[in-house]
Amino acid sequence: MREDNGAFVRPRGRAWGNDAQRAVLHAIAEDVAARTAHKVVAIEALRSDGFLEFVAIAGDDAARDTMLGKASPLELNHIHHLGDEIAGWRHIPSERLDDETRAWLDEYGHKPDAPASDLPDGWDPDDQMVRMLLNEDGELRGMLYLDEPLSGLRPTPESVEAINVEAGVLFEAVISIVERELYGEQVRMVTQARRAIENVRPGLGEEELLAALSEAMVEAMDVATVDVISEATVIAELEADRGEVTELMRRQWRRRGHVVVERQLTWSMQEESIETPPSLTRLLDTHGLGSGLLVPIGAGDDYLGTLAMGRAPDSPRWIASEIMAASVVAADIARLLLEARLMERERALNAELRATNDYRRDMVMTLAHELRNPVSVLWTNLELLTLEPDEDERAESVQAMDRAARRIEDMIEDLMALATVSDPERSTSRAPVDLSAMVGESCQFLAPTAALGGLEMHTHIIGGLVVEGELAGLQRLVTNLLSNALKYTPAGGRVDVRLAPDVVGGRDGVRLTCADTGIGIAEAELGDVFTPFFRSSRPEARRRPGTGLGLAITERVVTGHHGTVEVESVLGEGTTFAVWLPAEADQRER
Repeated sequence: MREDNGAFVRPRGRAWGNDAQRAVLHAIAEDVAARTAHKVVAIEALRSDGFLEFVAIAGDDAARDTMLGKASPLELNHIHHLGDEIAGWRHIPSERLDDETRAWLDEYGHKPDAPASDLPDGWDPDDQMVRMLLNEDGELRGMLYLDEPLSGLRPTPESVEAINVEAGVLFEAVISIVERELYGEQVRMVTQARRAIENVRPGLGEEELLAALSEAMVEAMDVATVDVISEATVIAELEADRGEVTELMRRQWRRRGHVVVERQLTWSMQEESIETPPSLTRLLDTHGLGSGLLVPIGAGDDYLGTLAMGRAPDSPRWIASEIMAASVVAADIARLLLEARLMERERALNAELRATNDYRRDMVMTLAHELRNPVSVLWTNLELLTLEPDEDERAESVQAMDRAARRIEDMIEDLMALATVSDPERSTSRAPVDLSAMVGESCQFLAPTAALGGLEMHTHIIGGLVVEGELAGLQRLVTNLLSNALKYTPAGGRVDVRLAPDVVGGRDGVRLTCADTGIGIAEAELGDVFTPFFRSSRPEARRRPGTGLGLAITERVVTGHHGTVEVESVLGEGTTFAVWLPAEADQRER
């Protein structure tokens, strides 16, 4: 919570350390007072949010009651600018204090109720004697204050050296206790978070895992919200600045950093603070939060997502142990996230293998079924040839055998064509092809078939349309589309063939449209019509002979020419196929 004067006060239940640690620091403060011959000694611990918290005060009950547990912003300017350096300490004489510094000390300090010394160079109640407690890496861990020297005199180099000799080991003890508490707090939070993570049901997919982790860690991390966000997660409030925020978190992962988001400033322990982007402020408002901690999740050089934690407006600021704990937890989440992705890939691969197996089985069954009929015709008529002396009957058997052999030959050609057009390594010769002439000739060739079937065939072909492509593949494409339209359209129906120029994506091309009024294709089957060996399950379609290879070949020919093929159909009303081909081959094929 925050007092009216702006200082952060941590409730006793959430104060720094525990009773035993505070008792030890109080004993150290009393020992320092005795060893250095000062009445009052105070110890502050530095929090990572930039605030100093009083954790022990010896020799002044009034100061202890007023200041213990209170935190103030870190401000060292007056110490550096106004104080005299003496053997690792800073002495600030009262006469150097300006109005701004006095106001600061009145707000965050405590002035003892004691008279000024009447000795020459005597101690003044406004004098300050401060030592910054630094660890081995030179990082500030706390502050030590001496007040009301029993001698009544201001410090001298000799008296300060004596203080260091007497109490130097205690300075290191304070630093060690503060660092152990920071580490212990981090370990406690990590342990709680890991226990929560262990309760998440194994075997979840990525999306389910992220949701389960978020829910499990809210209570463990003592925060208002926890969200485990993958790089692909869509957050409406961040869409305007998505690129900027993503790059920010990528940069933090590279430097193994973090981001603390507050309403005015966004900061980390490694970087200068910046003004909080509006999108992050909107995110805080949307969820009713006062601040947030963003820790990148990654593995190796890959940024995978973000661990985002939020706190209510009246909650304390983020401290170093919490940030470090979140970083450790983020590493655990990265492992789980990679495992979930691996599991999803395994599931997808297994599904693909099952689909491939099913496809192979269906392919074999389809081929066996399609070959059975013509083979049966061959065997039956071979037997009849040995039994029928009549020449006319023998001729009918020969004709039946011829039709069966041709059907087998057609299937073999389709299989070979599918293998050819599906081979990515095959080299093809491209040349100008008069598509107008090809379509016109194909329509004329199939006109008798349409007439025998009682169908009308209407054509609208713009002349002189040339594309650069493979002659054989394009011929098979046109023939397959026209043949299918005639095959699946009952007597009395109509087939419309249109060929016209069309520009797609600024590229000149030709569009071939073949529309019929036939039996149509069920909506659920439209996505499968270009799959090799696919046959509709509807009896009306099954009665027409075929291997299910024609449209698969057509789609591969179109793809090989860098074109597009689309299909629209209404069951019982008809089907329309539309193929667009570029007029010139792709530059990579030249």
